[in-house]
Amino acid sequence: MTARASSGSGLAMGPRWHAAVAMACALALPSVAVARLTGPSPAPSAAPAATGADAEATKAVPLRVLVLPARVSGGLPPNTGAEIRTIVATELGTEGITVLPADASPVECDDACRGAAARAAGADFVVQGQVVGDEDEFTVTVTLYGADGAALAPFEGECSICGLVEVRDMARLATLDARTEVLRRRTAAEPEPVVTGAIAPVVRPMIPRSPLVPAGWGLVGAGAAGTIGGVVLLALHHRDAGCLDNPRGGECVPVRYTTAIPGAVVLGVGVAAVVGGVVMVVLGRKAERRQAESAVAVRPHGLGLRVRF
Repeated sequence: MTARASSGSGLAMGPRWHAAVAMACALALPSVAVARLTGPSPAPSAAPAATGADAEATKAVPLRVLVLPARVSGGLPPNTGAEIRTIVATELGTEGITVLPADASPVECDDACRGAAARAAGADFVVQGQVVGDEDEFTVTVTLYGADGAALAPFEGECSICGLVEVRDMARLATLDARTEVLRRRTAAEPEPVVTGAIAPVVRPMIPRSPLVPAGWGLVGAGAAGTIGGVVLLALHHRDAGCLDNPRGGECVPVRYTTAIPGAVVLGVGVAAVVGGVVMVVLGRKAERRQAESAVAVRPHGLGLRVRF
């Protein structure tokens, strides 16, 4: 009786146990099947990453620009050449450009000399500054040369009634123009991207010009004319202006100029205009330098902005 009860219990538990095993197998089979179908994840291939890194490294190779000693002529201090070369080298330095100093190169150098210096230094471009001036009139030129020493683009600035401060400012602005030209030539040498649909134009970044500079020079010219007119009026004061007929008869009545007050007024206004014009020119040059140091370039793949603080 006991054995029969045990046997009956075993028969009752048997189907339940088989059903549980079957359900577990059914649940495990999809996972096994998925594992067999997918298999182990392959290790990431190192070749594509290396290829992308090589392309990025090739694109990131900076251009090498050789800066020759500056040429200076006229009544300028002896250290002006070294100062201009330092300004050119400093303003050329930016992302994508490596500046190479050329201390051993001669100041006067022709195309063959520049080409030899560029090959010796492994430079892609050559840049040289030049200052010509005497007293208060100066011309500053920063010229960009190719690797063969031939001139590619000169950037020039002129000023009258100015000094070494304006010469330094003109050298900076001309160097920024040369730097923009170097970067433009590198962009032009890169392969054009494939653009579907509308074609986006390539716009060369332009160095902004402040309206204060031409307005200041105009004010200086008007002030100079007023100053000269005031001096002339002061010089005419109490000078003989002729003789008027006496209506009562007798000798004529002498007439003299009384131009002291108008002359003083005109002279004061002229001097104030000259000073105001010079101040406007200086402020305009500073504004141009600050704006030029923030170079914005519009390219087919987007807008690039570089701001220097």
